[in-house]
Amino acid sequence: MRKLFYLSVLLWFQDAHTQQVNIAVASNLTHTITEINEAFFRDEGKKVNLSFGSSGNFARQIVQGAPYKVFISAGKKYVDFIVDNGREVSSLKALVHGRLSLYIPETSKLDKQATLADALNILQYDDFRRMAIANPEHAPYGQAASEALINAGVWVVNRKKLLLGENAAQAMQFCLSGSVDMCIIPSSFLALEQFSGKGNGFTIPQNWHPPVTQYAVLLDNNDEQGIRYFNYLSSVSSGAIFKKYGYALAE
Repeated sequence: MRKLFYLSVLLWFQDAHTQQVNIAVASNLTHTITEINEAFFRDEGKKVNLSFGSSGNFARQIVQGAPYKVFISAGKKYVDFIVDNGREVSSLKALVHGRLSLYIPETSKLDKQATLADALNILQYDDFRRMAIANPEHAPYGQAASEALINAGVWVVNRKKLLLGENAAQAMQFCLSGSVDMCIIPSSFLALEQFSGKGNGFTIPQNWHPPVTQYAVLLDNNDEQGIRYFNYLSSVSSGAIFKKYGYALAE
């Protein structure tokens, strides 16, 4: 019996120290953080569990006790939300600044547009089937997209033509599915193979919307692996990957 007891304790101890930590990541960073994760495993020999979704939904889950050790948010609004709702934050840092692009896929029924002004003209005259953006209710890139359209004077009045993705990644999928004529998505997505040479992308001026800054939040200062991952996000290796996908490193 004593041997069984010590064996069970040993197995529990090993499991506790090999258990992977959970990381919540804003969906616009899906491809970027996946690549950073591979580099982390290569450099550190450790694996973590990545979950991708909208920053707003993750923030609510964290407040309700979801066991994430690190939260990578699009925008500071949802970092403030978890703090205001009593969730302790061990450390916080700005990682990168993201941009938005209006993209017209090759599957669009529209004529090829040469400039951003030409593309906005289509919105102004309601001469398109549908447009996809992330949901402004809980996705920071969706909020930025709606503000950009309002400031451009072409906010989609006919809501039936507006297809809202749960997050930036779903808005991207809508754009690639052939069901919309255009979309507003993070500019970083245009570096992906799915977009290469398959449509027209126009970078939206930065002054049309508040900057979308991605923040990393360490939620548990007692988890060694979570701390290592949090610190790795600011490493030279991570910085090179962020820049590869078109992000500007935060000062």
